[in-house]
Parts: sequence; structure tokens; C-alpha cells
Amino acid sequence: MSSPFTTTSDASWPDALLSLLLSTETFESFLHELTLMTVAALPEGSMCGLTVAREAQVATIASSDDLTLAIDRIQYRVGEGPCLDTLAKGETHYVTDTSAEPRWPAFCPEAFAHGVRSCLSIPLPLPLLDRTRVVAGLNLYHPGSGAFEPVVQVRIRTFVDTAAGAVSLALRLSDQARLNEDLRATLASRSVIDQAIGIVMAQQRCPAREAFALLSRASQNRNLKVRDLATEIVTTVGGRAPDTDTDPGAFDAP
Repeated sequence: MSSPFTTTSDASWPDALLSLLLSTETFESFLHELTLMTVAALPEGSMCGLTVAREAQVATIASSDDLTLAIDRIQYRVGEGPCLDTLAKGETHYVTDTSAEPRWPAFCPEAFAHGVRSCLSIPLPLPLLDRTRVVAGLNLYHPGSGAFEPVVQVRIRTFVDTAAGAVSLALRLSDQARLNEDLRATLASRSVIDQAIGIVMAQQRCPAREAFALLSRASQNRNLKVRDLATEIVTTVGGRAPDTDTDPGAFDAP
């Protein structure tokens, strides 16, 4: 039986990664499939996780399996391990056998108890992102000792260099999507408040600035957010929840 280590040619990785990025529907599914693709380029039995440190928060954002996630979390809990040192120093760290590794004495015995003997953590450069805020690393595990010898490391480094751009782009797209959602929420909130201001203006026969001041004071007196009070006003007057559709064409005639 052939080893998964030989199933993907180095030359095909860029095309495969691009196809993966275009075909997966969510950021999370892309990263999960990326870990599976990484495993397919390694000796049989390998496991893979992707860790990101962002604004002092460290988390595994994708993994090929549950054991990988458990091993990563051991490092986060005890505060040491090859993954954390890779993120902190931007250097590769290799453990040939957790049962005999003197570094990281709080991590290695637990990893060994979970059936992991080989560990390889490689920094993942993210060229499209602010490196002062975001650093990433690829964590590889294997139940056998000495699983990631130099020939394997050379090949996986080639894959990491290829994958880094795709991961960076995926993270950037995810951030943009989140920004767009925040923007839509802000616009929706502004729309409701504007509708409520219009109602107050009509009822009190006052200009917009005075209407907003009245709305603001009422929200403070009732300990409500201005948006929540605006929603209540619009719903009471209109008989239904306010329309927060911010699509410019939403009010076009049919």
C-alpha cells in the first residue's frame, strides 16, 4: 500500500490550494481541508493543526482530528511546548520522542500519555497580514518516534511556503466578511434610529437634533440602548418591527 506521503506532487500544491480556496464555502471548512491536505503530504498516521496568535490570544483554528486539538490545548494550558515557542520566536521546533525530550517538561509527558511521540511545529508566514498582530504556526504530530526526519521536514516546508499565502488570503477575506457584517449591523441600527427620530419630530414638531436629544434622554431614563428604544417606538407606531434593509435598491418600485 502506498504512503499518503507520496499522494500529492509538490508541483500540484499551488493549483490544489487555489482550487480548495475557491471551492470551500466557509473559512472554517477551507482551513479544515487544508489540514487534511497537509496530512496527505506526510507519513501515514500524521496529524495536523493550525494555531494562530492574535492580540495575545492563542487558539487552534483548524485541525485534522480531535487528538491534535487536545495536544494543542495541553500546551495552552501548561503554558509551554513546541507550538508556543514557534509562535513566540518564529522558529521550527522538532521533538523526536516525547518520552525522552528534556525540553517542555510539563508538556511532553502529557503528549506521550496521549499517544503522541513526534511533534513538529513550523512557523507559517502570513504576508498579507500585519505581523505585529498575527502570527501562525503549523503543528504536526505522530504516534511514532522520529516521524518527521529531515527529508520530511524539507518537503513540508515547501508545502508551508505554498500554503502561507492561501491561509493569509483566507484570514483576510474572513476579516473583511466580519467587517462587512459589522458595517451592515451599524447601518441597520442607524436606519432604525433615523426612523424613530422622524416619528419624534412629527409628534413633537421639533428639528432632528432636538428629536435625537429627546430620544437619548429617554433611553437613559429607561436604561435602554438608543437602538432598542428606537425599535420599540417604530414598532409601536408602525405596528410591526422596523425595516432595517440597507440595500439601496430595497425601496425601488416593483
